[in-house]
Amino acid sequence: MTGFFIFAVAFAIALTLAVRSLRLRVRSDLPESRGLGLTVSFIILLLAAWWFVTYGDTVEKRVLPPLILPSPMEVLKAFPTLHYDQALVRSALTSFIRVTTGFTLAAIVALPLGIYMATFPPIAAFFRPLSLIGAYVPIVVFIPLTLAWFGLNETQKVGFLFIGCFVALLPMVIKSISKVPAAYLDVAVTKGATQWQLVRHVLFPVAQADIWDNLRAVYGVGWGWIILAEVVNAERGLGYLISISERRGHTASIFAVILVIVLIAVACDQLWRLGGRLLFPYVQK
Repeated sequence: MTGFFIFAVAFAIALTLAVRSLRLRVRSDLPESRGLGLTVSFIILLLAAWWFVTYGDTVEKRVLPPLILPSPMEVLKAFPTLHYDQALVRSALTSFIRVTTGFTLAAIVALPLGIYMATFPPIAAFFRPLSLIGAYVPIVVFIPLTLAWFGLNETQKVGFLFIGCFVALLPMVIKSISKVPAAYLDVAVTKGATQWQLVRHVLFPVAQADIWDNLRAVYGVGWGWIILAEVVNAERGLGYLISISERRGHTASIFAVILVIVLIAVACDQLWRLGGRLLFPYVQK
């Protein structure tokens, strides 16, 4: 514990010194090419550090043993075994369907509920406990609850992802609608808009770009919860592969599956980003 504390303090101090020595300007514009270059630089440094601490033909020559941190090459060599012996592609597809299904169900419920809660005070008062769940209840507690409610079948996994995405998305939708300036409503009212028209033609259109970003964020979080969703009685899925690899002591396979999850999540995030640019070209990102 002391080592973690020292590392945290040292990192904060080093980062502060770097910011001050580089004389960075607050919220200055950063060209996209330069930003991409900095991101690539971080990845290269991370890979270099990974290679350095795992370099060596024997355990004695390495800074960290393979059981703690496998080398990049050992992780790459784990992919053929995962693909041919443990159906990696099929497991990835299964996890994708589970995340997408749970997220879609959550969006169907959370979007209208969040819009109405941010618009009509009686609705907000009645459903307020739901918006507080995400802030005070850890998502992990829903694992035993969904097991008790749905059993050990596929419904439990989708149900867990639904609840996780729902409690994360609902307050975001409420906040997006609440941020719409009242001036828009006042103008619409002076034009004779009905209460439903205020919702349909003012609040939602103004907030929809922000809501899209919220959907994109929650979908990405859903990929972080897939391991929890598939930790119990899963016959396939990326979380299942991690659980099996952990029990067998195959650390390289664990890192390989985590890499697959990250790549899928990043790819989906970029698709969400592209969709946002096509649907809302007026929003500058």
